[in-house]
Amino acid sequence: MVIKLKFNICLLGAVVKRDFRPLIKKTFIFVIKKMETIRQTPNWKGNIKPQGIILHHTAGGYVGSVSWCLDPKSKVSYHCIVDLNGNYTTIAKDNQRAWHAGKSSFNGRKDCNSFMLGIAVSGDTNKRRLTEFEIETVSKWCLSKMKLYGFGLDKVTTHREVSPGRKNDVSIEAETQIKNKIQELLNQ
Repeated sequence: MVIKLKFNICLLGAVVKRDFRPLIKKTFIFVIKKMETIRQTPNWKGNIKPQGIILHHTAGGYVGSVSWCLDPKSKVSYHCIVDLNGNYTTIAKDNQRAWHAGKSSFNGRKDCNSFMLGIAVSGDTNKRRLTEFEIETVSKWCLSKMKLYGFGLDKVTTHREVSPGRKNDVSIEAETQIKNKIQELLNQ
C-alpha cells in the first residue's frame, strides 16, 4: 500500500535571513508494508488441505485475541488475526486444523475446521466498520490462499453462514467489502 503524505516545511526564526520555504516544500512518498507476526497456537489438532476460507471477527481487541488464541485453555484458534492497522498475526499453519468454526457446515459438508482456513479481524463487525487497512490485508491474504490452493471466491464464506443461528460474524457489510476487494484484485 502506498500512502502519499505531503509535508509543508518552513523555517522560522531570527537566524534565517532568507525565505527557504519554496526550496524546502516537498512531497514525500512512504511505502508501508504490513507486518506479519508468527506465533504458534497449541489449539489445533490434525492436518487439513485448505478448500475454502471462513471470515470471522474476534469480538475482542487484537492483542487480547491473539493472547487468547495462544492460551490452551481457550480451545480457540484461527489461522490469522488482523489488526485495525492491517498488521496481522499468523497463529496456525495452513495445513493445521485450527479451532475456529465449531459446529458448522458449508455446501453440505460438516466440520468446516477440517477443510477451511479461518481469518479474523479484531472487534465486532456488527458494531463497527472495517478499516481500509483491514479490508486490504484480509483480501490479499484470502487471494493468496485462493491462488495457492486453487479455489475460487465462491469458497470464501462467513462464520454466520456456516453456523447459522449460532454465530453472527462477520457482518454483511464487512463480508461485502472484503469480497468486493478480492474481486477487484482478481480483475487486475
